[in-house]
Amino acid sequence: MKTAVLLSLLFIGVVFAEPNPDQPAPPIEFVQARVLRNLNLQDFQLEGVMHTLKKIYPMRLRTRNHEMVYEFTDQPLQIRVILDPSQPSVSRRKNSSSDWHELTGHARLETVLDTDVTYEDLCLDFIRWSKVTGLGTDDIKTLKSWAFEAVPDEVSQYSKVRYWISSDYYAFLRVDGYNDRGQAIKRVEVNGIQKIGSAYVLKEMQVSTLIPGRELSSSRTYIEVRSGKPGSGL
Repeated sequence: MKTAVLLSLLFIGVVFAEPNPDQPAPPIEFVQARVLRNLNLQDFQLEGVMHTLKKIYPMRLRTRNHEMVYEFTDQPLQIRVILDPSQPSVSRRKNSSSDWHELTGHARLETVLDTDVTYEDLCLDFIRWSKVTGLGTDDIKTLKSWAFEAVPDEVSQYSKVRYWISSDYYAFLRVDGYNDRGQAIKRVEVNGIQKIGSAYVLKEMQVSTLIPGRELSSSRTYIEVRSGKPGSGL
């Protein structure tokens, strides 16, 4: 049963987390199947903003099934993310009368406007990478989780991604992206969730670009959902 829209984007940041290898995680195929099932999103239209410390971008987010469309209301930019595991994609266009142009290769590594978010980040590419190692079990803010580490088999801004998945809800509890020196360079944290209708949705998410080797952010982007209603129009 669908109990939360954007369940797959529920990141809760914890700076220090070390998995216990003596308590192994289940096979990644088992976990991936259930995570991908949660990517079948509810039919919603959400209003909010994506903002840095210097600039605010009002946006509308439409979700339905495996599709998410970000519409920036004061910028000539719309982004469509297809999370269907059989044919994932990310595309962009200037407005609703333009054609969608799918992004591939290095184009997926570009940032969205002047934020810390890339198109690759929106696609959650790492959950489909084939080179995955189970690291063990962990507790993230009292939630039981399984930890995995994935290495890209395609063009990526990361040399690896380490992520924690709730063993109860099959949602991401934390995701860190690393450079080729094994230093964390990206982190995502949820600062709050809210209930709209019968679903729990994101209230505020923080995306941080980290100073390599220092666990400190050099810049931050916030994604806020301020209101919403059923019926996306997709």
